[in-house]
Amino acid sequence: MIATLAELVFTLSDVSAQPAGDVLDLHALRSFVASTEQGRALLTVAALAAVVAIVGRTVTTTTAAGALLAVAAVGLLPPVLAGHAATSGDHAIAVVALAVHILAASAWAGGLLGLLSAVRLPAGSFGPALRRHSRFAAGAAAATAVSGIGGAALRLGGLAPLWETRYGLLVTLKAVGLITAVALGGLLRRRVVDRVTTATAETGTTANTRTAAETGTTAGAVGRFVRLAGVELIVLTATLGLAVGLSRTAPPVDDALVPADPTRALLGYPMPPPVSAARLAGDWRIDWVFLSACVLAAGLYLAGLLRLRARGIRWPVGRTIAWLCGLAVVVFATSSGLGRYGPVLLSVHMTQHMLLSMCAPIPLVLGAPVTLALRAMRPARAPHRSGPREWLVAVLHSWPVRVLTHPAWVTANFIGSLYVLYMTSLLTTLMHNHLGHLYMNVHFLAVGVLFFELLIGIDPLPRRLPHPGRIIMLLSAVPFHTFLGIAIMSESSLLAADWYGRLVRPWGVSALSDQHTAGAIVWAFGELPTFAVLVVLVIQWSRMDDRRTRARERRIAAAGDVDAELDAYNAYLARLADGPTRRRTAATVSPAVRMTTTPPAPRTAPDDEGRGGRQATGGGG
Repeated sequence: MIATLAELVFTLSDVSAQPAGDVLDLHALRSFVASTEQGRALLTVAALAAVVAIVGRTVTTTTAAGALLAVAAVGLLPPVLAGHAATSGDHAIAVVALAVHILAASAWAGGLLGLLSAVRLPAGSFGPALRRHSRFAAGAAAATAVSGIGGAALRLGGLAPLWETRYGLLVTLKAVGLITAVALGGLLRRRVVDRVTTATAETGTTANTRTAAETGTTAGAVGRFVRLAGVELIVLTATLGLAVGLSRTAPPVDDALVPADPTRALLGYPMPPPVSAARLAGDWRIDWVFLSACVLAAGLYLAGLLRLRARGIRWPVGRTIAWLCGLAVVVFATSSGLGRYGPVLLSVHMTQHMLLSMCAPIPLVLGAPVTLALRAMRPARAPHRSGPREWLVAVLHSWPVRVLTHPAWVTANFIGSLYVLYMTSLLTTLMHNHLGHLYMNVHFLAVGVLFFELLIGIDPLPRRLPHPGRIIMLLSAVPFHTFLGIAIMSESSLLAADWYGRLVRPWGVSALSDQHTAGAIVWAFGELPTFAVLVVLVIQWSRMDDRRTRARERRIAAAGDVDAELDAYNAYLARLADGPTRRRTAATVSPAVRMTTTPPAPRTAPDDEGRGGRQATGGGG
């Protein structure tokens, strides 16, 4: 926090060309923060750093530590939106690459520093922690390298600036530092991690009979780790210093020399050619965030499937196909020509949102990824009381999940998100933000997954509606989509006029006509997904009844073909049928005698909802 506030002062001193002592004025600092994006970003970082510093001393649970880690990660992002990447060509890709680069590098260095501070942990805990960090550091180093190469390629514009410009020299030195840190990490993995893990495991299993030699072996392995990790941390610190210098250096590709093009300034790329079905399908512009996430999701799903198969557990092929098809729809909606033309035409933008919120979620929830994860992951082993499986179970039972998956909240969010976005100025704000379009796509995909998970999903949730309630929940969303489509078609003013009105598009219909097409897409798009989900709901309902019937028949067979409650209910119906005759007979024999018949309570167990087994008979059946 203190360092960020100092950077705020020195940045103002640099911008105003005044000594730092002269800008230490509350009015000047307030004006700098209020009028510049860079000042607001630094103040946000300082505030979030203060929250982490204050709350961090009180954290005692894994859940609270995870939440605080998320706050710290968010605190790293504001400068990304105010740096060179935000003003470059293809700024959306540059901003995402820089964000991934900073987060991965911070996690790599921070994890190593945290592990160095934990060398005094018991031997049985330090070894597994070191092994886990080794895998994590490998992934963080890979993400740092890939995102760094992508960002440098956008800013350099070729290989020659690597040795011809100061910016390229800093990139080269940073790459050397990164390679050195990776080499040290590999050496650490090869010579230290396995020995520390083995030594601590032996020490932990022979705690009562360990010798001085075994204790010395463990201490020597830990000492070797401290030395190598310290060198790696020094190299990483120097590399981060180069990165700071790089952020303060003008890149060789000077965007100010590019002819003024308002369309390119808004989109980050030139205006595409006239839209056509072939270009929407084949003129791809990769969204690396969604493509990477989908590839990772497919890999994890297949890895879980292979783990189940190795244990001899069968997994339905249809679920695997559904999951992969859902990911394919997500990639197509974000990285095909839809991703290129979405910021240009509101109709294409609306098609993206409909695919992400109403088409992709249906096969994704039928893939049951959470169920697969719970079956594939093994319970934590001693000395650890919890692991990934336990964390997942805890999340499923947490109060935020109960709130987020409540049917009323999910339905309101699924319906209301479209109205809030398209009927307010939020669309303009998000379109002008470099991460706004990414947020919109993530939001609509998440809202759609939650909505259809409640309707036709297989994964465990805190609560689910009965099937009639699910049908009502599904049909209740249809009129609202229709009303929104009609409202957009009837709108005489341009939505997001500050965005679509500023685009210089020399082809196609007017922006207002394209907006009316977008309204028609909202109106008509939901019918086919709604019908498909309704069919799936009916099939699931029928199969549930069949399962309950079979379970009831198995229970009756196990009890010797006797269902006492059903027999009692049948006897009660028989007594009701014979009631008038018995009352007349009783009146002639002894009028003073009155018989009372108490009906047995019918079965209310879910198994009686089926129609298998013996049927109730009698006059009232």
